Amino acid sequence: RCRRVKICRDVLGAKVVVAAQLPAASGAAGTAEGLAMWARTLLLQAIGSSEAWQCSGRAGLAVDNLQEELAALHKQVVSLGSEALGNHLNLADLSVLCRLLTAAGFLPDRRLFVAGATQLRKHLSSGSCTGATFDAGAGLALAACEAGEEQGLGSELVGELCAAGAARTHGENALGGSGAAALALAAAAAGRADGPLLEALLIRCSLREIDLCPAMLGDLRLAALLAGPAATEQLDIRALSFLRTLCLDARLDDPRLALLPAEAGAFDEALTPFEAEVSESLGQCEIPHARAALASGLFLPLSAVQAGGASVLGGAAARGQLAIFAEDAAARAVYINDQSKRSAFQRWKYRAVAAAGWRVFPVEDGRWRALAGREERSGHLKELLLAGPLEPTV
Repeated sequence: RCRRVKICRDVLGAKVVVAAQLPAASGAAGTAEGLAMWARTLLLQAIGSSEAWQCSGRAGLAVDNLQEELAALHKQVVSLGSEALGNHLNLADLSVLCRLLTAAGFLPDRRLFVAGATQLRKHLSSGSCTGATFDAGAGLALAACEAGEEQGLGSELVGELCAAGAARTHGENALGGSGAAALALAAAAAGRADGPLLEALLIRCSLREIDLCPAMLGDLRLAALLAGPAATEQLDIRALSFLRTLCLDARLDDPRLALLPAEAGAFDEALTPFEAEVSESLGQCEIPHARAALASGLFLPLSAVQAGGASVLGGAAARGQLAIFAEDAAARAVYINDQSKRSAFQRWKYRAVAAAGWRVFPVEDGRWRALAGREERSGHLKELLLAGPLEPTV
């Protein structure tokens, strides 16, 4: 079912108090260690946690008043260089730096992930990993997946962590709640979250519920959506009860939600300029559609709610409910520092939206900007809809 969004800022409400408690670290960012401290401070502030940083943080980092500072941090990362950072930072610091960057919508240099993976593998091969090591590894695996490495390094790290026993439910060296949530989402994004693995990680999250903030519960909800019924239908009563009770109604940690206006009911303002242009073209195509809606907890900027809403076009566009996404940096659909690439999180959203029964139609900014006038844009939109929906894959 789909309903209009009640526009509000409560998604960030829990973060305001924490922000006042954390030290400003940007002044120490001239060194690798200072940069890692700065990244940790910003990420904890965004998540609303005093120490758990391994997952979530996307919506908190998307607020306007952090963008200048995040850009400055990314500039420092580029200035210091991946090789220097990889040589000077430990596993935890590399992991938190990568997580901050990917959660904020940047695409880090792959060498940062390789340096972190090299350190993690040394710990794993020693056979004496602590819970802190597993937590850092889980955060690194999720960051790698957020950087588009779901079928590459991210998937490899998930497999290696699980093989080393990171998914155990008990013991002093088991994952913390945030680490378990991070590993669950990374595994689901990589297509590796089968029933037994998802069950073990959910049970671990249940045992360490005190570690989890609302945004982390949203990441667990997304993990369950990506894993699908093949995994969730195998869960035992403990894992299933935790998932249903705490996660299935949690707000997803979607950076797009942080861009909504404070005024309740301001549906026109809920759209980015690009989304508003696409909405206008949908009107010219005589396609009735909703602005700013929620479906299965997922934000849909533009949607044809009624099946056959695009019947005027016929073909594939006339079948099922349509979800239209205008992809640009303002909507957090692409990486901030590489706007030619659709972000991994956006692709995960498409998988979840499609699994909920919607037909997904992305509209890319680059092609749109090359079109001249309303007629060309409405014609382009008709072509996209007639060509059929995106088929999201792992």
